[in-house]
Parts: sequence; structure tokens; C-alpha cells
Amino acid sequence: MNSPNHITNRHIPDDVLVIERNGRIFLAHPFRRYDVAAILGQGFGTVMQIQGTLAEGEEAERLAQERAAIDIRNAEAVREAAEEEAVIRGERGRRILATQKAQAAAGGIRINVGSPLVIAAETRAAIAKDTGFSLQRARVESEALRESARIEKEIGRAAKRKAKFQAISQGIRGFGSIALRSREGGGA
Repeated sequence: MNSPNHITNRHIPDDVLVIERNGRIFLAHPFRRYDVAAILGQGFGTVMQIQGTLAEGEEAERLAQERAAIDIRNAEAVREAAEEEAVIRGERGRRILATQKAQAAAGGIRINVGSPLVIAAETRAAIAKDTGFSLQRARVESEALRESARIEKEIGRAAKRKAKFQAISQGIRGFGSIALRSREGGGA
């Protein structure tokens, strides 16, 4: 008498139909009709929304990764250009020093002592300083591009996380609505 299918001391409303089949008892409400097509349609719609939201998150992350890769390539290009510029400035400086020495020698001035030596040292210092500023500017720009790449990647990961939470929310809302519709009789 205490089997799970045995109904005892339970109130069954008058409009509910009690059906017994193969030793099991089913309760059916005569006014509730379950619209299976509507419930399935809503279920498939919810699944499609979830898939779309997850795909948007994946796409946002992919685009962020591509933008980050561009920033990294630009950072490398800035670094390489700065190194080439430093080489060119160094060669230009050596030509200036050579011209100074040639002019001093043509004027009969000894270049290893006195003012010509001071002028050559000042020229070398100015060239080194100019090259250093150029390399420092390139380092700053390159680091800014690398930081931009890091931020882009983080934005992509955040968009993907947000899409996952939105998909979960859509699933809860959609499937909760289906459960409510089923509980209320499918209402069509």
C-alpha cells in the first residue's frame, strides 16, 4: 500500500482525471493542453540564442586577438625602424666627424689637441644624445603598442566571458519559461 504509485490521503481536484496504466497512476488536467510544437519551438529558439551569443563572444575574442597581433607587429616595426634610424644617424655622425677632421687638417690645425679635440668630443656627444632620444622615443612607442595589444586581448577575453554569462542567462530565462508554460498547461 505504500508504493510510490499509490495515492493515499491526497486531495485530487474534481476536474483532474486519474488514469491508471500498467500499474502506474497518471493525473491529467482536462483543460490543460500541451502545445508540444510551441514548447519545442521555444526550446530550439533558446538553444539558438545561446549558440548565437556564444558565437558573438568567440568572434569578439578573435577580433581582439587580431587587433592585438597588429599592435605587436606595429611595435616590432617601430623597434626595427628605430634601430635602422640609429644606424643611419651613427653613419651620418661619423661623416660629420670625418668632415670636421678634414677641414681642420686642410687648415693646418692639429686635430688631436685643443679646440678641435673638444669640438669632436662635443659632436660625438650630440650624435649619441640624438641617437639615444630617437631610440628612447621608439621604445616608448613600442611599449605603448604592446600595452595596447595586452588591453585588446583582455577586452576580447572579457567579451567572451560576458557572452558566456549572457548565454547562461538566456538559457535560464528560456528554459524557465518552457517549464512555466508546461506547468501551466502549455497554453497555446
